[in-house]
Amino acid sequence: MQNQNTHRIFIVDDHQLVIDGIRSLLAESPNYQLSGFSNRPVEVLEMLEQSPADILLTDISMPLMSGIELTRAIKKKFPGMKVIAISMHGEGEVVKEMVNAGVSGYILKNTGRAELIEALDRVSLGGTYFGEEITREIMQRFGSKEDEQRLTNREIEIIKLINEEHGNKQISSKLFISERTVETHRKNIFRKTNTQSVVGLLKWATAHKII
Repeated sequence: MQNQNTHRIFIVDDHQLVIDGIRSLLAESPNYQLSGFSNRPVEVLEMLEQSPADILLTDISMPLMSGIELTRAIKKKFPGMKVIAISMHGEGEVVKEMVNAGVSGYILKNTGRAELIEALDRVSLGGTYFGEEITREIMQRFGSKEDEQRLTNREIEIIKLINEEHGNKQISSKLFISERTVETHRKNIFRKTNTQSVVGLLKWATAHKII
């Protein structure tokens, strides 16, 4: 029987050595248990039917089905499942695609046990985790916008209130502005951060250390 505080992990990577390495890193972690693993991403959805998981760790560059495609499929079929990307590289465009696909975290394969567990801890609690190198890449590639594209102090304030699960009416009350003004700010925030949803916005804000 699964302990209430234990989270089930499923690993996907086309290199068995990587899978074995992650299994070894998790072996002494009482809060995480392996529910399954596969080096064939096209079989993962079916395997998860038989071996449910709370968090999926997936490589990105894999034959037949990429981690981006797998993440999209996972979030569609198992919307409650969290996904953490584990990759050899952290190119900005790939990171952006994975974030848009729905990942809650992104770490590099050269990470150690401590960072892996930290990422799992954050994601299992409903948060997000992007490694230091990944965050730096995002900032370098997407953070250097023109002055008019930078968030204002008011917009940052609204993002923090959105993160606290406040709706437009609550935000307007707290900031003493109209709901229409709040909605205008939200539209500008989504445009400037190039996000389309609250989840995407909060992941962006986490990566940029706004929240």
